[in-house]
Amino acid sequence: MAFLKLEDIKKGRIIYQCKKTSKNYNIKTSDKINDILKFYTVGKSQKDFIFPIILRDKPEQQYQDVIRLRKMYNDKLKSIARLCGIEQSLFSYVSRHSFATNAMLQNILIQAISTMLGHSKLKTTQIYLKSLPNEILDDYNLKISGSL
Repeated sequence: MAFLKLEDIKKGRIIYQCKKTSKNYNIKTSDKINDILKFYTVGKSQKDFIFPIILRDKPEQQYQDVIRLRKMYNDKLKSIARLCGIEQSLFSYVSRHSFATNAMLQNILIQAISTMLGHSKLKTTQIYLKSLPNEILDDYNLKISGSL
């Protein structure tokens, strides 16, 4: 998303190619996403990057911009965790894991979760997913045993 440009938003959809994986994305925007986009796109032209992450022109410098901001983001997450008394190590990928776990708990198919995360293999998605809580397994067990 660091390389997302205003021209990548068309008819209520974000259409872009991920730099890391070269995977194409076509994502419908929601009201919440539109609010965020409105904030970051004021005064920008179609060729401008939306988010203030990429600050330089050369590709190798742009890569360094992304690394610099990710480090700063992770440092701030750790500070927030300390302030909140959270002992778990927070970093940028925790949100991806949380998204995957939340989707799983809402009974979204693992294939759909995998696609949303941009994974080419289900095995990668399974690594992201935590074990199901006992309460959910108990519910499934009751459903199965009740149908016998």
